Amino acid sequence: MLVVAAVVVAAVPALVQLAWLLRLFAGRLTYPLDLEWMEGGVLVHAQRVAAGQGIYVPPSVDFIPFLYTPLYPALLALLSFVFPLGYTLGRVVSILAFATALLAIVLAAAGEASGRRRKLFVALPGIAGVGVVAAGFPFAGNFYDLVRADALVLALEAWAVLLALRGRARTSALVAGLLIALGFFAKQTAIIVGVGIGAGLLVANLRRGLYYGASAAVTLAAGIGLLLGTSRGWFWTYIFKLHQSHAFRKDAVTDVAWPVTQQFLWPLFLALILATVGLALSRRLRRSDAVLWGAALAGEASALVGFATQWADSNAFIPAVFFPAFAAAVFVARLARVAVDGRKWGAVAVAVGVALLLGAQSLHTLPPAPVRGPGGRWPIFLGWPKLGRALPTVASAVPSAQDRAAARRLLDELRALPSPLFIPFHTYYAVLAGKQPFVHRMGVRDVEAALGRPKGLDQAIAEQRFAAIVLDWKSYPGEWPNLDRTYRVAGEFREGTNSVRMFAGAQTSPDRLYLPRR
Repeated sequence: MLVVAAVVVAAVPALVQLAWLLRLFAGRLTYPLDLEWMEGGVLVHAQRVAAGQGIYVPPSVDFIPFLYTPLYPALLALLSFVFPLGYTLGRVVSILAFATALLAIVLAAAGEASGRRRKLFVALPGIAGVGVVAAGFPFAGNFYDLVRADALVLALEAWAVLLALRGRARTSALVAGLLIALGFFAKQTAIIVGVGIGAGLLVANLRRGLYYGASAAVTLAAGIGLLLGTSRGWFWTYIFKLHQSHAFRKDAVTDVAWPVTQQFLWPLFLALILATVGLALSRRLRRSDAVLWGAALAGEASALVGFATQWADSNAFIPAVFFPAFAAAVFVARLARVAVDGRKWGAVAVAVGVALLLGAQSLHTLPPAPVRGPGGRWPIFLGWPKLGRALPTVASAVPSAQDRAAARRLLDELRALPSPLFIPFHTYYAVLAGKQPFVHRMGVRDVEAALGRPKGLDQAIAEQRFAAIVLDWKSYPGEWPNLDRTYRVAGEFREGTNSVRMFAGAQTSPDRLYLPRR
């Protein structure tokens, strides 16, 4: 009964976190502007794919793609033939993908027992693992429901893990390889998690591991070949070569990513390690558990590599939360079943401890600031879960009624401006205003170090080809050559009045209107 009580206690905060996360998602779903400054740029990608224009094209004033693979905008483009393309569609896709990823955790945990009642019991640690992921929403930058590829790649990776773990035949390994390759075409960092899954599967079952690797390799080769051919090589330039021109910030790993993940996720990591030790002592570890550990370690590696990349954001931490939570949920479910069946005090004590640790992580939402301890060392056991900080505030993530009113006023003012309108921080706002979108500021930043300034951009500003330009306060001096010579400040935007901040990722908002000097 003690183990059952501990598992139930662990699941309760998870259910609260899930309900709260649904509340946050509902408050963000229909917001008509960017929650995060690259959302609209992704929609422009989808718009181009739907129109048959392609996205991997030479950089120009008209368009530069983000440095990501194309599956997510391609999926939005396909759906746009049935549903209106826009923020709501993109967020619905991300929410459904995120829910699919969470379902994989619960199913994996439920697979630790047979029989309806036993499955329901071992599913509770799966729910606790889901709560850990839900509680990680602010830690991972409020990215789960955005018009970004993160949730889609997570779903593809999660089901690859589930198939690799629970499958027994060739087909499941082949499908897992296919899914992880599709994950790469959603976001390149999926390949790191894919390697972890593959290494674990090779340990678990050499033949299935080889099938997995072959399936992934064939899918990757076919997809990359197709994209290289249709883009005349620009696909590889954007998704690989230009990444090499971005700085790898070692200090971002040593000074931020590594200490913060330890300090924030220590209850989860401790639960994972203790559950593994408990299963080993009970002789209940399986060769297939290498898949879970491979994915967990690869998830942490993916987070560190992703965050070290220049201009990375907190969404890089998503796999560092998700895959250890996946593994811990399965191990705690099995250990709880072993403890209930065997009724040995040692197993009971460990099962109760790891279940409560998993539940404690669900009470932990806000990451600590990295602080060095005596001797310059990073103290791991900081950031204790606190009930007062167990739920993120609505105001931190959800646009208020005032924000929505400001968003409407901003759109009205943009619609009233003459065309063509250049609004590089929020390119889809031009589409919403009934105008042609131009290049996104992120694209300009991505290419200028290796390929130079986009063709036609500086000339368009110098020759006053834009009838109006709207820039954010984050635009730095000299970023737009010739602007001060050929344009004048004709108006200002103020947050809460006719401009709105971001609710995820980097903070920025429209700040100034420029019109041509006459």
